[in-house]
Amino acid sequence: MSGETTQTQEDTSHPRQALYELRDDQLVRLVQQRGLGWKLARDVLFGRHRCGVVTHCMSRLGHYQDAQDVTQRVLLRALAALGRFEGRSAFRTWLYAITENECRTFLVQRARYVQTEHIERLVELFETGAANELDTLMVQDAVAIALAQVSPLARQVLRLRFFEDRTLEEIAAVLAISLSAAKMRLYRALDQFNLSYQAQVQPA
Repeated sequence: MSGETTQTQEDTSHPRQALYELRDDQLVRLVQQRGLGWKLARDVLFGRHRCGVVTHCMSRLGHYQDAQDVTQRVLLRALAALGRFEGRSAFRTWLYAITENECRTFLVQRARYVQTEHIERLVELFETGAANELDTLMVQDAVAIALAQVSPLARQVLRLRFFEDRTLEEIAAVLAISLSAAKMRLYRALDQFNLSYQAQVQPA
């Protein structure tokens, strides 16, 4: 009797080694049912795909710690939504759709942070009495318009210098040009930006 009870518990709880042999859809059902051993099934299911999620996040975000943070968000979101997963697509496809959405969300949030965090450094170079009277949103709009109006090369070097906080040496390396050429490109970019920015902030 005792042996039968032990066997039943093992079958119900799905020991970890046995779980590794199950397909994704089988693991999904175990997690959805929330029966005995479902947490082990969850760990095996997500552990099976975690490396792929991290790799995808790295390719989209370009930063290991950001990739790890977004991966954690992906897995938490996937677990919360797993009860609604109906198996119309492969679990891997469904998970990677969540991963891509989370990467896009993170990139938008990061871009907004960078814009807010570093934009004043660029504006300070050309601040005038008129600019000082503009509210923050107007200043940000003026900078955004000015950046859009400069040439692609100018915009690239301005973003490297002021948004990514690169040194001139790093800019030269990124653009594969000499240090003197990097300096000249930055000076010309600043001239272009200044003309466009002043046109936005000066009273008509």
